[in-house]
Amino acid sequence: MSAAIASLPVIDVAAALGGDRQARARTAQALDAAGRQYGFFYVTGHGVAVALREALFAQSKAFFDLPHETKLQWHIDRSTVRRGFDPVGWQSLDAGMPADLKESFYLGVDRGADDPLVLAQVPNQGPNQWPDEALVPGFQAATQAYADALSQLGQQILSLLAESLALAPDFFESYLTDPMPVLRLLHYPPTEHGLLEGQVGSGAHTDWGSVTLLAQDAVGGLQVQYEGQWIDVPFVQDSFVVNMGDLMARWSNDRWRSALHRVLPQPSQRHRYSAAYFFDIDYHAMVSALPGCVDATHPARYAPITAGQHIVEMYQRTTVAAGASEGA
Repeated sequence: MSAAIASLPVIDVAAALGGDRQARARTAQALDAAGRQYGFFYVTGHGVAVALREALFAQSKAFFDLPHETKLQWHIDRSTVRRGFDPVGWQSLDAGMPADLKESFYLGVDRGADDPLVLAQVPNQGPNQWPDEALVPGFQAATQAYADALSQLGQQILSLLAESLALAPDFFESYLTDPMPVLRLLHYPPTEHGLLEGQVGSGAHTDWGSVTLLAQDAVGGLQVQYEGQWIDVPFVQDSFVVNMGDLMARWSNDRWRSALHRVLPQPSQRHRYSAAYFFDIDYHAMVSALPGCVDATHPARYAPITAGQHIVEMYQRTTVAAGASEGA
């Protein structure tokens, strides 16, 4: 069912998602083991159509190919809810290090003025900025179709993780009545000039939420820290790279790891594209140690907290070039 690729397991979830009970049990335990050892793993057999990912990457490239001054029309600073474009050098995920050599575009749940979370003035909940259809035809349709598919996959992965703890498969559904996922399109342009000391494509960081589902191209550059060493996370055909975020580590009482990861700078003439889907749960969901992760010998390490307050705290702790945000 799984194989080692640069030390990270590749887990085929097809049979488990197809309803095979024995396969579900085996797959759930494989996800649990990977989460405990690495905090990262690949999934294949996930059922997300290749065409959706190809369309997403085509739209991502079309946007990032626009002139810089054009892209600035949708700069993230024009959004009150941290959506839109951030240019190369805008962010440094590794605090105190030189700016990251990447640009990105953030999209979340597109909430109108009458949305309950917007009316309640919940932080970072509101409308997306959308590139003009005339400039990037099909951008909104492609990104929303992809996000819908990834939302379903994220729920399926959480269901398997629940089973790994001997919980009901639908355990996490009550935390997903109105989730707050974020899709981040990323472009790592080639290095045209000399690097500053310690400068990389994306600085060493952990993700903040529950689980992240990453689609990447075949260019390479992603690395995960394991036992003090950086290991490569190369492209695996028709896979997603899945990792646990800080909230999931907290939720599991540190049973599952939230591992540092980074992206190396790209050499001359080489462009890297990826798409990170941060599958974050309901803003007001209360998170405390999961059943199966706490007992007399493993007392709870963290006080209960809402998912939203956790994200707010992470913003406050993180220092970047022009504000804080998740990255991948």
